[in-house]
Amino acid sequence: MNIATLKVHGDEEGLADIRDGLPTEPHGDWQKGDVKPDGRVRIDSGFYVAIGTEQNPTELLKQVRFYLNECKARGIHFERSDVDAELRISFPTEQDADTPPIDFSLADMTMLVEMGINLSITA
Repeated sequence: MNIATLKVHGDEEGLADIRDGLPTEPHGDWQKGDVKPDGRVRIDSGFYVAIGTEQNPTELLKQVRFYLNECKARGIHFERSDVDAELRISFPTEQDADTPPIDFSLADMTMLVEMGINLSITA
């Protein structure tokens, strides 16, 4: 299943402002000073928001667009100095299977830039 997640991390005050306006509740969070599974200590706080899961990459991209447009309509932006945001899209594939294409339009990329969101795509 293809998955889209938003990772937001940074200063507590900035995170609280963003979290209050999100269309959905985060599904996981961490605090500054928490120990990661690899033993390193987290240098800031943050959370993850599940945006969508979908077998079809085109449908997943529609879910991402809808979610980000809802955030934008609520006045949420991430181009702040006290937070960072990353849209993570994951395409789990079996060995020797083709990775499905995902086609971001220029408008999609512009929206990510305007909202201050980094993009990470993994297979």
